Amino acid sequence: MNPVTGSTSRLRLAGCVAVALACAAFLPAQSAEERIAALEKTLEVAAGAERVAPLNELAAVLCRRQPARAVDLAREALALAERHADVRGAASAEKNLGLALMVLEQDEEGLAHMNSARRGFASLGERSEEARCLGYAGMMLSHVGKTWDAIASVQEALAIFRELNDDKGVAAATNNLGVMHERLGEYEEALRFNLESLRIEERLGRKIGIANNLNSVGNIHSELGEHLKARDYYRRALALFRELDEQPGVGRCLNNLGNTYEKQGDDAEALRYFGEALEIAGRIGNRGDEANARNNMGIVLKKQGKYRAAREQYAAVAEIRTALGQKQELATCLHNIAETYLLERRFAEARAAVERSVAIGREIRSNTVLDGAYLLLSQVHAERGDHRAAYEAHVLYADTRAAMLDEQRNLKIAELQERYQAEARQRQIESLSKDKELLTKDAEIRRLQLGRTRLAAALTGALALLVIGAAALLFRRYLYLLAFWKKRTFIGQYRIEREITRGGMGVIYKASNLLAPRTPVALKVIRDELAGDETQRRRFINEGKIIDTLDHPNIVKVIDRGEHNRRLYIAMEYLEGMTVAELVAAAASRGRQLPIQECLELVRQIADAAAAIHGKGIVHRDITPANVIVSGEGAGARAKLLDFGIAKQETMSTLTEVGEILGTINYMAPERLQLRDVTAASDVFSIGVLLYELLTLRKPFLAEEPVEVLKQVLGREPVRPSALRPEVSAELQDLVMAMLDKRPQARPAGTEVVERIDRLLAGAA
Repeated sequence: MNPVTGSTSRLRLAGCVAVALACAAFLPAQSAEERIAALEKTLEVAAGAERVAPLNELAAVLCRRQPARAVDLAREALALAERHADVRGAASAEKNLGLALMVLEQDEEGLAHMNSARRGFASLGERSEEARCLGYAGMMLSHVGKTWDAIASVQEALAIFRELNDDKGVAAATNNLGVMHERLGEYEEALRFNLESLRIEERLGRKIGIANNLNSVGNIHSELGEHLKARDYYRRALALFRELDEQPGVGRCLNNLGNTYEKQGDDAEALRYFGEALEIAGRIGNRGDEANARNNMGIVLKKQGKYRAAREQYAAVAEIRTALGQKQELATCLHNIAETYLLERRFAEARAAVERSVAIGREIRSNTVLDGAYLLLSQVHAERGDHRAAYEAHVLYADTRAAMLDEQRNLKIAELQERYQAEARQRQIESLSKDKELLTKDAEIRRLQLGRTRLAAALTGALALLVIGAAALLFRRYLYLLAFWKKRTFIGQYRIEREITRGGMGVIYKASNLLAPRTPVALKVIRDELAGDETQRRRFINEGKIIDTLDHPNIVKVIDRGEHNRRLYIAMEYLEGMTVAELVAAAASRGRQLPIQECLELVRQIADAAAAIHGKGIVHRDITPANVIVSGEGAGARAKLLDFGIAKQETMSTLTEVGEILGTINYMAPERLQLRDVTAASDVFSIGVLLYELLTLRKPFLAEEPVEVLKQVLGREPVRPSALRPEVSAELQDLVMAMLDKRPQARPAGTEVVERIDRLLAGAA
């Protein structure tokens, strides 16, 4: 989990707790305060086995209001029920104990009690109570990260509720399933469950259930980047929560509204909503919600560069997490504090905070905590110049990541991800080694400069005035050239002006040709750490050879290729404009979809370029939004395909070791991830992902962790584009889904994609 957003995800899951507890059939119609007072009077005179029922009922009423007291009451009820062989009383006590522990976020212990309660009710044949326990167990499994087990548990509960025609139970279960599928990124399925739950709650007239479902639907739209739609649902839920005086629900909606504004860059409005949520949490004494609101405020303040103010919020969060015994959340908070110190270059404080996070991660044996903490610790050491310590921390990070992968269910995917991380670790090691080498060379150059300066000064004092002037001019020119050499300002006949971007194999600069200074070029130079690797050198040379053979208006043109001081370079035409990745990001930040015709025009050009290279027996293998640049706007926009660094020609012997995966995971075809033959159909799949992203402003396969993306690419169908953008026609949707087919042979060829887009454009004209 990303340390910055961890609290927010937990906050959203809290919605299903409110629904499930509100649906409990055992709460009486009178007010909670009146019921609590009546039960306490009953307990004053009850003795022995007579105390079990009122103890259980009071624990049920207090589960959310006073969970710690509810735990004590449920434990007393359980002990009495077991002493008097009261099976139903014991099952009810176990259920109340599990619920109260869940509210206290002690889910592992709560799950054990809930499973005991389920077995007790099952032995009594009480199917409705058994189903409720299954639902609660599913919620706790979801909280501890066992989402698929959680879904299975809630689906079992849903089947029982449907069998019993229990509409309240069906509404609660479908809401919970919606929340869980939303967490997995399966938004179409999540929306289906939440809308079913919403229809039932509206039929029953249960405002609390309606409010919770509106909040859940808002979460789905927020995850899809549709923040305006999300706000509409959050505001409708907020109005109902306020009408019901359901203050925890009000706080959740305010926090969620704040998140939508933060994601769109309106920090002032986000802070206003987070502040209101914080005030409510403080008023009702909900320390968990207070921590969530403060954490979100810290995120905004850190983004604004107000590191001290952000730390004050994080420090308050840390105090709350400590008091609640939430060690994993405390470790995340310390991680955030360390980041603020690092951004201020206060390395000692950053190191102390992140080392505390590491200590907690080791104590609770959480690879999730250690994964982020070791990576941050490596960054802290690297920034302060201690590259050995940075390397050691990065090795620990890599080892921790490997351990996390071992926990994944799909061993094949875990193996692929481990290789992916191993490559990243190797690159980091090489980078750190290169940094040390460059530092040593830099010191030698400075000593050389100092010696030459002294020599020049001695010669200047000994020569005549005219000779002195000439020598001074020559010396200045020498220093100028030396400075350029040191900064690597010149590569061959090209003068570097600025860095444009960098990738896995090379760095691309904007440069000018000394022979034609008015014509800028894009100069791709092999990365320093790869310059001595013969395999990488051959791959770089092959990229130039491949582009040499291509002449297409939508493929970047090569002007020159060569080598300077063992540094290979490719000079290409310089293109003004933005990448498709930047185009999509800009549209998403404005909250506006790109015109469908513009999307089709751009993808038609890309598909035409792909068809041209496929005709020459070449597979690009890395068609991503970052590798397509768009010049011009509107009808005159021109897309050009870049970066043939991992392209492969049929006649070319492979330079990729068995099992090595290059490229960007989100855009890789399933056969690439499975290490099967890569064909032109693999490029069509990547173009399909790109078209999907242009149309919807989101990737079809999206998750926080690469391993989850891999699972989706290999085994799950994406949400259909029309579900995210209703104006997408059936014909266009069919084309997108055909390009994303898991089977390479079922995808259209590049030429067919061009023809189908031409028909779509003609129909729209």
